[in-house]
Amino acid sequence: MSNLNLNEIGQTIRVNVGEDISSSTPTLIIEPEIGLRKEITVGVTVPAVTVVTDLETFTANEYIEYNTIDGDLDYVGRWKKKAKLDFSSTNIQQTDFSKFRVLP
Repeated sequence: MSNLNLNEIGQTIRVNVGEDISSSTPTLIIEPEIGLRKEITVGVTVPAVTVVTDLETFTANEYIEYNTIDGDLDYVGRWKKKAKLDFSSTNIQQTDFSKFRVLP
């Protein structure tokens, strides 16, 4: 993932899971180095289309996607992101964190 800008709106954040997660209810967790963790559910999807970027391939139904809104990226510095996937009340899975930066 490339760097994002402070308070940037409409930028896509993706988390690759690597297996079919189409039957889950996804949550995006983003956390700045300093500040509060954000668990986002509204607007987080599991797209049914493959996306190829310069750095990574996101296979259909195997990643979550979210477009930033006002207030999401409110800290300049290092951030981390991960996916939380609720398949049922007894089957909740999470990916490892990956890092990205928010620039001024």
